Amino acid sequence: MSAADGRDITACADGNCDIVVSEPVTIPFKGPRGPATLSVTEVGPNTIAYTVKSGNGQSKGSASGPGQGCITVLRSNGSGNSCGGLGAAGRPSPQPDAVVIQAAAGGEDGTAVLQLVSDR
Repeated sequence: MSAADGRDITACADGNCDIVVSEPVTIPFKGPRGPATLSVTEVGPNTIAYTVKSGNGQSKGSASGPGQGCITVLRSNGSGNSCGGLGAAGRPSPQPDAVVIQAAAGGEDGTAVLQLVSDR
């Protein structure tokens, strides 16, 4: 799997990146209400699990299976998750005053693609 920013987690600091991960990692980024983190807790063949923390709130997502993944929309007043088949989903569209996080289980090679998109 390839991603525009490779494995450079610092590319996510502004809330916009496209990276590949192959092991648990915590990625700091600028959320709608200030500092936030995306912590990948599990990544393996066709598997991804993560936690997003912002302020006092947190959101968790996990998916397993070919073509599976999750989308988390982080807003200043909370967040929402949707997990399942991503199909041919491309880069998520930015939403006003939000950071959209798409985590896709990469495949048998044990990688996952993370995309963060903000309107900034």
